[in-house]
Parts: sequence; structure tokens; C-alpha cells
Amino acid sequence: MVFDSMGLSPALDQDANKWIVAVDGEEISNLASKKIGEIPQDEWDQVKYTAVDILSQCPNPAGSPKQVTGLALGKVQSGKTLSYTTLIALGLDNGYRIMVVLAGTKNPLLQQNYTRLCSDLGTVQRPSLTPFKNPRPDESEVVENVLLGGGHALIVVLKNRQRIDEARQVLDTPELRNFPALIIDDEGDEASLNTQFRRGRRSAVYDSVLQLKNVFQHHAYIAYTATPQANLLISGIDGLSPDFGELVQPGEDYCGGSTFFGVDRGRYVRDVPVTEADNALAGSIQCGLRQALAAFLVGAAVRKVRGDLDWHSMLIHNSNLRADHETLKSAVQNLVGLWRETLALQETDPAAGDLFALFREAYDDISATVSNPPSWDEIRSRVADESRLEIWMVNSLQLGRDPVGTPFRLKNNVLIGGNMLGRGVTIPGLAVTYITRRAQRDTNADTMEQRARWFGYKRPYLDVCRIFLTPQLRDDYTELLRSEDDFWDSLTRNRRQGLSIREWPRMLRLDMQNLGIRPTRQSVANFRQFKASGWEIQRRPVENDPLIAEKNVRAINGFFREYPPSPKRYGHVEHRVIASCPVDNVISELLAPLQTEGTDWENSYQIEYLARLLLEKRLETIDVLLMAADEGGFRKRTKSKTSGGINPMQGHDTHRPSSHPDFYPGDEQIHDGQPQLQVHLIRLEDPELPTSVKTHVLALYMPSNAPNLDLEFVVRMEHR
Repeated sequence: MVFDSMGLSPALDQDANKWIVAVDGEEISNLASKKIGEIPQDEWDQVKYTAVDILSQCPNPAGSPKQVTGLALGKVQSGKTLSYTTLIALGLDNGYRIMVVLAGTKNPLLQQNYTRLCSDLGTVQRPSLTPFKNPRPDESEVVENVLLGGGHALIVVLKNRQRIDEARQVLDTPELRNFPALIIDDEGDEASLNTQFRRGRRSAVYDSVLQLKNVFQHHAYIAYTATPQANLLISGIDGLSPDFGELVQPGEDYCGGSTFFGVDRGRYVRDVPVTEADNALAGSIQCGLRQALAAFLVGAAVRKVRGDLDWHSMLIHNSNLRADHETLKSAVQNLVGLWRETLALQETDPAAGDLFALFREAYDDISATVSNPPSWDEIRSRVADESRLEIWMVNSLQLGRDPVGTPFRLKNNVLIGGNMLGRGVTIPGLAVTYITRRAQRDTNADTMEQRARWFGYKRPYLDVCRIFLTPQLRDDYTELLRSEDDFWDSLTRNRRQGLSIREWPRMLRLDMQNLGIRPTRQSVANFRQFKASGWEIQRRPVENDPLIAEKNVRAINGFFREYPPSPKRYGHVEHRVIASCPVDNVISELLAPLQTEGTDWENSYQIEYLARLLLEKRLETIDVLLMAADEGGFRKRTKSKTSGGINPMQGHDTHRPSSHPDFYPGDEQIHDGQPQLQVHLIRLEDPELPTSVKTHVLALYMPSNAPNLDLEFVVRMEHR
């Protein structure tokens, strides 16, 4: 097996399990007529054919009953709603009769998605598709009449137990169970996943989602998310674990992590002192927040001068406490009012000197990224007018506002809030963000990414965008970009090889230990940090299936016949060594044929880790050792009754001093500081069983003083 620059060169037949999707039906044509013009033709084509790829991996509505679970992976604020609207249109054209959309956990988001779907799909003008929002059991007859009369039902449901259960009751009739159904879970990593798996129970929403799926004999469940860490790390036997995955590429004007935290990070990101995070609860306006407000008003003036009259917004996210938002709103209102009065003075007025200096600094900063910026005099004359803005407190307090359900009234808007300004909320015209909020200890990568409301389609006004945050948050988002790029590249490579997402080793590149960032909530998935420094040992060999164990042993022996090892003595112990064995041969001819039983550190992780090192030209050869054995070529080991695993490593010589030439230092000390893969053939004994199992264990060593070999992965641990 040969590697090319991006992955394994031989590709499997990726289309073997797909069916041909009609792409010119009435529904998709109607949707295209609305969207072409709003977005460029080439972007529409990309949206459509991504939806075609997704639908072609769902059950064919004309085929035999089947259930499939998929994952559609987009980017934060990249337009996933259009993707699944397109998927619905294609599904309708191709024979799907029931469309269920789990449309968020908050009523404003539900209403937003419902309104958008009805508008884009033309449900008012065309009676063939009937929408239902949170249908109740007493509407069962209406839904049944729509479907039995040849129509289609669009069921849009709030993602909570009561609403999902009511929708299930509506659909759970003998007449409807056999209709092909498409279930779309918007923000499919939120609420739907099982938060009670550690207790051996099902959480409420998770249980409702599974029961809804079980209603239909013939269905596809597609989870849409921009933060798939949880979906990828849940157990492979979980009811929502994906059978396939598809990347939903953003449009050309999208600005995400690579824009703000990539090589041009210095253009848009500004550090604020860490003390501002510590003082976030104080009633005074900190220096960094003043700079952010000044940049916001200068940017508004720049946009006004060049004729851009769209919304212009700022987000302040420094606390999750509603009372703090109320205090800060009052402080910002007072400050902006004072600025408006002061900006009306002459620049030479002593009372205005410091303020004009602040705005001149903001102007110089914004001008660095704006082509042909307006003059300072022109901006100075306008900023007072731009300070006539509306300040929103986005929470449930009496004076709080909802940015989803309540439209803006003024051009310039400042939003202050916490959790409600996270997932699913799109802030129109968001240009400046001031964020200091972070968990004091560990935080979750998916939660942090969802807070990045400054991502989105901002290319037309990117030049006036600024992110003000603490150095720790800046480093966090830079790490999250690296992690996101890694699993996008990995999924792309595996797709090109024809590997399904089930076959993709769950290795997410994330420095969990040093940065204190977990991939997701520990309540929904088992995972651990895999740092390739020292020994990683597969302590749970194949033991319950002797046929698999025997097949693996034959494969190992065949490899060492193909690449004969040389004997090498380490004290009085002689192992057999293949020095500097090509890594691609190790992967394809030794590791790939081996099968496992869902061990803690699966063989697939070894393959994926070594493959990435090889593709990045970090490791091209490795020493492979067939460890010395007894009893007919096998070491005898006994399964531990406490840990559930075994330790295959032989310890050091206890009969000789370390200075003796025959002293054996132990299996873990014979690596000479070089990468090494040890293959242990063992006879696994169980005192309670009459027979033993001949099996194998692998041990991989990477030197701790070689940081280029430590890719800092998080890996999935199967629920046991």
C-alpha cells in the first residue's frame, strides 16, 4: 500500500452504496429560483450537490426498508440551514413523504427556522407540502389525511421531550410507519445526545429522539452541526453514532477560524489584558472595552462613508450572570452618551483631547485593513452620529431582548449577553466582538466554538471587523482552528480512500492537557488524551474470539516471514528486530490486517497516528521487534482480575546487577531513544477457564524528547 501526499492512493468504490438522486425536480427547481441571485450560481451548485451526496447515502425511498444515521458537518455560522432546506427539497422530489426537523431548543430559534423553511419551500403557495409546527396528538387526523391524500408533511419540532413525544404520537400509526421519512436534527450535537450513558440510562431528549426514529421502518436521521466532537466521540454502538459523514463547505464570502486565527490573525485580533477578565464583574468600563467601542463606531462611520447602510453590530460577552449584563448595559449607555456630547466639541478642546486620541487610535487601526480609507477628518465628523445606537441586553431579565425574534430598529447595535448569544444565534452585521469569558479551569471545545458568533459571511465588511479578547482566549481559538482543520483534512482524506465514517479512527487533534480544553462534555462521551510520548500499550488483547486471535497471529507471522528480522541480544534476552522498517509497510502489511474487539486503544489508532506522521514526513521508518517468547513461541500471561487487562511487558533482570553484561533492563528500556513497535505473542491464561487463548499485544514507543512526533490527540474510549 502506497501513500501519496494526501493519503492512501488506492481508493475504494465510494459510490457502491449510493443511489442516483434526481436533481431537476419541481421542489429543487423552485428553491433554486429563490436562491440564485441571493448567492452566486457556483455556490448554489455546491450547496445542491453536497445535498445530493448526503441524500444518496440515505435509504432509497423506492428501495427496501432501511434505517441510516448521517452526520452533516459544516462550519460555525456557515449556512447549514440552506443545506438542509436543499436536502428537504431533493428528498421531496425523490420520494420522501415525511420531513421532520428538530429545530433547536429555544422557541425563537424554532420560529426562525420554521418561518425560513416555509418561505424557502413555498408551503403557502403550494398545497402539496403542508407544514406543522409542534403538532399535537389531536392533529393526527389532519397529518394522516395530508399523507394518505398524496401530499407531504413538514414537521418542525422544538427539541424537548414533550414536543418530540407529541410529534411521535402523531406519526406513530400503522398507516404512516412505512412512509419514507427524513429526520433532520439541527445542531445535532446539542440536547439530542445521551447525557446519562455513564449511569446506564437514557436522558430525556435522547430517549425521545430514539423513539421517534423507531417509528419509521424506512428513514434517515441526519445530524447537522458545526461542532461534531461529541457526535464523533460517542460509542460506535450508540443509537446516534453516524454511519456516514459529509462535509458541508461554506461559501466564498465565509470568514471563520482560518480568517481570524490563521496566518492573518494579527489583522483582526486585538489582545486585552487578562485583568479585564478578572474585573469583568466590575461596573466600570475597562480599557480594552473602550478601545473596542471606539473601533465599533469608527467602523460604522467607514461603512457609512462608502455607502454601506447594512446593520452594524457589536457583541460584548464577558459574563454569564444576568445581573452583570444589566450593570454593564447601564455603564455602556452612560459612556456612549458622554462620548456623544464630548465628540460634539472641537478636537482642540481640552475636555475632548483624550477621547479624540482614543478615536484617532481606533481610526489608525481600522485604516490598516481598509483600502483607500476615508480621511480622519471625515470620520471624526461622523462618529458622534454613529453613537446613536441601541444597546441590547440579551437574557431573560425584564429589560432583556431576543435578537432572533425581535428585529433591529437602528443601524448600529450593541448586544450584551451570555449563554443566549451562543449556539444558533446569528447577529446581523456583527463587526466587533469583545469577549473575556472563559471557564476558570477546563472548558469544552464545542462550546467555545459555538460562542464564535463573529464567524460568518463577512467578506464585504471584513476590513472593519475586530475581535478583542484575552491572550488565553486567543490561544484557545488558535488551537481550535488547528483541531478543526485536522479533522476536516482527515475526513477528506478518508473519504477519498472510500472509508466510511465508522471506519475513521476517532483521533481529534487537541492539546487537552496543556490548554485545559476538552473536546466536548464528559457527560456524553468517553475520551482521553493520547500523547505519543513514551509507551502506549494495547492492554486488552483479543481474548473472546479465538478465531480472530488465531487469524491475527497468522498475519503477524506472515509479516515477519516477508520481512525477516535479525536477532539482537539485550543482555541475556534475544529479540528479533527489523531495523528502520518503512512505516507504510508496517501500516499496510502488519497493522491493517489485524482485527480487534473494541480495545481501549484500538489498532486503528496506531494506523491513523503512524499514517499522519508519515504523510507529514515526520516519521518514515520505525524499528519493529518480535519479542522473545517461550512455550512454543508465546509468552505466558495471566489476565488481571482487577484492571481487566494485562501487562505484556517483561520486567528487568532481578538476578544480576545492572553492570553485568547479561543484565536485561526490561522490555520498556530497550528502545535506545528511538521510535519502536513491539509485537508480543502471548498465551493468555484465565484461571477460571480450562483453555488459553493465543493472541497478541502491540506496544508503541515514541521518545519524549521528540516533540515533532507528539500530535496531541484525543481518542474515543468505548463505553464498557
